[in-house]
Amino acid sequence: MKIVGRGYSVKLSPHQYAFHLKHADLGCPSFILVQYHPKGATKTTEVELLLYEGRVARVLLEKGVRATPVASYKLSDVDWDDLTEKLSQ
Repeated sequence: MKIVGRGYSVKLSPHQYAFHLKHADLGCPSFILVQYHPKGATKTTEVELLLYEGRVARVLLEKGVRATPVASYKLSDVDWDDLTEKLSQ
């Protein structure tokens, strides 16, 4: 899980980046869950959880949270069953 509290950049360490690309090469699923605080967000209802497949780590580094997520939820109203299902695929 990563937290983006300012701007759009999702900071992955070189090890995390390599992990996700290696798993993608092997056909193994991996995911990156980002807690995103949009600029000016002051309430929990404005904070989002964004789920990305690990295979898009390169795009995530380039575009940050502007990359298209697999799923997006308001932190105050996460559909945990849906999130669990997406992680199981």
